[in-house]
Amino acid sequence: MFFWKRAARRRPPADLSSWQGSGPQKRTAILDDRERLSDAPYLLPKDAQEQNRLNFQHRCLYSAIGNHYLVPLPPDVTTILDVGTGTGIWPVEMANLFPQAHIVGVDLSAASLEYTSSSSYTFCLADVLKGLPFPHQQFDYVHQRLLVAALPATHWPSVIQELVRVTRPGGWIELLEIGVTIQRAGPETAHLLTWMGERSRERGFDMGLMPRLGEMLAQQGLEAIESHDIPVPLGEWAGHIGAMLKANVLSAFDALKGTYCTQANMPLEHFEAMVTRVAQEWEANHASYVFHAAYGRRGKP
Repeated sequence: MFFWKRAARRRPPADLSSWQGSGPQKRTAILDDRERLSDAPYLLPKDAQEQNRLNFQHRCLYSAIGNHYLVPLPPDVTTILDVGTGTGIWPVEMANLFPQAHIVGVDLSAASLEYTSSSSYTFCLADVLKGLPFPHQQFDYVHQRLLVAALPATHWPSVIQELVRVTRPGGWIELLEIGVTIQRAGPETAHLLTWMGERSRERGFDMGLMPRLGEMLAQQGLEAIESHDIPVPLGEWAGHIGAMLKANVLSAFDALKGTYCTQANMPLEHFEAMVTRVAQEWEANHASYVFHAAYGRRGKP
């Protein structure tokens, strides 16, 4: 378990509000009975159902990890960036912990956005694959999590390079992702993860890269890198946290099934039967899903 200190109060800078509303809104279309982005490489839906899942996922992670961040943030942090902010729940709750800071949340679409801009939080439309709309060295802390279904594998180096560009010397970058590592996974789980991994790679994504987050940060010149594999119990066998993660993972599988089954020409009921067997296996084996986290500091000149 990790422990952190709250920051002291300071007046947030006001100049970040000029970034609100930057960038074009992505188009959506109904595909496989879910609203999805039609002009971006994003595997998951962008609709009210996904909004609920993202907020639930946020609470699940907080229950499992015990905080909203891992980096050793200094008490004088004043500018924070959240890349792929989704509903905006992470910046809003970080603002409660760091009321002296101004936090910017960026996403390529506002379709899932629930929390709009305030005096301490600014939402900005931006696609990190096309570059962030900020000058160099603007943020003390840059946070990005659970974008493995949004970032094609070949783009990870350039995305991290862009995160470094907007981070101040001495500032921190944190990544947190989920991959394909489930501890005590049985054959049904292994089969499903292999099948889903193949479908992802056919579309240019690779969840197998996620254990290498620390290595990717090092390749972009970051210092003081820490990497953590965080196993979280998966299943009702583990009580509240395990039940929450199980519900979230099953909801994510459901969100992906239309895309993957269409791609593989598989009947939906076949996929659903696989997922049912997998969920039973988690309970029998007392499985845990491993989250991969890494953070590092941009060096001072």
